[in-house]
Amino acid sequence: MPTTMSCPQANAKPLSRSPRRAASPQTTSHSKGNRYLSVCLKCLGFLGTDVLFGAKAQDVLYASCKRRVERSLRAVLEEAVRSLAARRDTNQCFELQVTIHAEVLQISVVARKDVLNDRRAQELVNSLLTSLTKPTRLTGETLMLAPDPRIGYHLGSVAAFDKASFALARASLNNPVQSYDARQRQLRLARMRREAEIRDGLRRGEFVSYFQPKIDPRNNKVVGGEALVRWQHPKKGLLMPKEFIGIAEESSLICEISRAVAKQTITLLTQLKQKAKAVPIAINLSEQDLKGPDLIEQLGRQLKRQNLKPELINLEVSERVASMNEEDLSEFMKAVRKAGFSLALDDFGTAYSGLLRLLQLPISEIKVDRLFLIKAAASAQGRSILQNLVCMLLEQKFRVTVEGVEKPRELKILKAMPGCFAQGFYFSPAVDARTFQGLNA
Repeated sequence: MPTTMSCPQANAKPLSRSPRRAASPQTTSHSKGNRYLSVCLKCLGFLGTDVLFGAKAQDVLYASCKRRVERSLRAVLEEAVRSLAARRDTNQCFELQVTIHAEVLQISVVARKDVLNDRRAQELVNSLLTSLTKPTRLTGETLMLAPDPRIGYHLGSVAAFDKASFALARASLNNPVQSYDARQRQLRLARMRREAEIRDGLRRGEFVSYFQPKIDPRNNKVVGGEALVRWQHPKKGLLMPKEFIGIAEESSLICEISRAVAKQTITLLTQLKQKAKAVPIAINLSEQDLKGPDLIEQLGRQLKRQNLKPELINLEVSERVASMNEEDLSEFMKAVRKAGFSLALDDFGTAYSGLLRLLQLPISEIKVDRLFLIKAAASAQGRSILQNLVCMLLEQKFRVTVEGVEKPRELKILKAMPGCFAQGFYFSPAVDARTFQGLNA
């Protein structure tokens, strides 16, 4: 039942709303002078206990936490009321209610503004964490389970469990307590709308591949290419990856984009073959693409259907992706080896990848980040570092491509390093498939 506490030596004025209504997620009514703290608390340590120990185990654990939470909050609130007892207006009270709903403790605190201010709301939330630091014994077992709480809360002029629930969804191991942030909500809504827009764009075929040539700097001949996705937006024109890739990578949409790029790349390779101008094309893969063999198997089938050799496809992964757990990569690597594709490591030097790790993967090409080229153009020391790096990689039998060539001075440096290839705006930006076919005509 709800608990109403009054100030010492004073008769409490009743609040304008009942405790039961204060705890309701649907409540929107409010009383002038009152503040409402809405808290959603979930115990990750209790997940799965109903499966392990029976249907009632989780209920018992949450009931134990409920008692702890009520004691902790009541202690803080009583102290807050006592601290105000010496004031002229001593008629202070609060209402506290804790309910359990779908594995979440919903905690409602209603009090006057001078009892429940921002600082005290933070004290109340901190008291919840403190009260749940000790593990809970499971009835009939010797096991002690740590609650491992996550907390989301909102303080305002009305009860708002929806906002507390939104904050709870943002809580994590490093940040177990989150307050409601309207700006974050707007960002989330904007992201969701963008995701829906991307989904519609995929359905309408608006994502198109552009191809940036890979050049042999000694003779300026095209020796390959890289497929780079663009969004031909019906209202905003041609959008670069930075406008959508981040959102796509947080969902399964990035896999659909990769499949669209793969299909368009096969189409280009088929057209190049008909003109006797076929060169290998690289396709960038995301972390999600590497978690299964689907994309690789699809590529293999499409190549076979067009009678194209697997050597015409290079798969590019970033250093971060290449450093994924071997178990997560196992199915992908099996599919790559079976299909006969080669792997290229993109943006080499922007993260950490030991050469021993690289040698354990079927990587045949290293793409050196533009940062090395900038340093090489700026100083003799930078040139020495780039030269030594390229020589070492070539000695290890890797193909080497230096990215981001934009200036004549940078090209001159690369021409002094026989054996490496180049990409960059100095030669050509990414172009559509028809223009790419016309290169080196």
